[in-house]
Amino acid sequence: MVSVLQLHDLDLENDWVKRRVAMGWLVHVFRGVYGIGHPPRTRRGWYVAALLAGGERSVLSHTTAAAVHELLRPSRQVHLTVPRTAKGIEGIRTHRPRTLRPDDVGVVDGLRVTSPARTLIDLADFRKRRMLERAIDQAEFHRLHLPLGEVHDRIHRRPRSRLLRSVIAWHVAGSTITESEAEELFLEVVRRAGLPSPITQLGMWGRRRDFVWPAQRVVVEIDGRQAHDRDGAFERDALRDAEVVINGHRPLRFTRRAVKFDQAYVELALRAVLESGY
Repeated sequence: MVSVLQLHDLDLENDWVKRRVAMGWLVHVFRGVYGIGHPPRTRRGWYVAALLAGGERSVLSHTTAAAVHELLRPSRQVHLTVPRTAKGIEGIRTHRPRTLRPDDVGVVDGLRVTSPARTLIDLADFRKRRMLERAIDQAEFHRLHLPLGEVHDRIHRRPRSRLLRSVIAWHVAGSTITESEAEELFLEVVRRAGLPSPITQLGMWGRRRDFVWPAQRVVVEIDGRQAHDRDGAFERDALRDAEVVINGHRPLRFTRRAVKFDQAYVELALRAVLESGY
């Protein structure tokens, strides 16, 4: 990636840039930013291009920063925090906060990015409880320093902060870690149905189980396509379920497809097992 300003620093004028664009040597990515020979081919390439478009004082933020810190899965939309006087950039979601403290900004893998604490504060703007819980869980999983007490003190006057304050007060860090999109969807089904909350990724009998209800003695596993397509998957799943039964629990298994496209069935089956009492 290269910006027009960088090309000008090399004494290359606008006419030179226009000719190279016409020849296909430079490919337009964002305003004033070009790919050399091709557009970005990696997620990091898009992040670099966004930072070049935003200028020296820009910083990756919100869900993009969360993806860089591995707090959330990457999304297609790139979020960038820029100075309040900066213009918008087509193709980038820009944010102009009133204040951005020096300790709100750091560098990860060569990318300017908001700190984990500031990123969590910004995520409150989306008003999604599960997004905030997952970010806190992943910070715990990756052993990333996330000063929740400091975050709580900073947001007491911030609009849209009530949900984040509630999550900080009630959510136990690391208690709902999930490892796939299907597991996230399944957890949403459980919560939407008003069913008891499970323990996630719990080690039992030498293996990690996806979801466990200790009081009801129920263990649920989610089969993703990648794991299920491997040789020996059927035998492995049967062994895991047998271990659950031998230890006095009831196994229940859902496919990724069922969790994504047949949630009514998933809820009905899970409710029946949890409420059966045997």
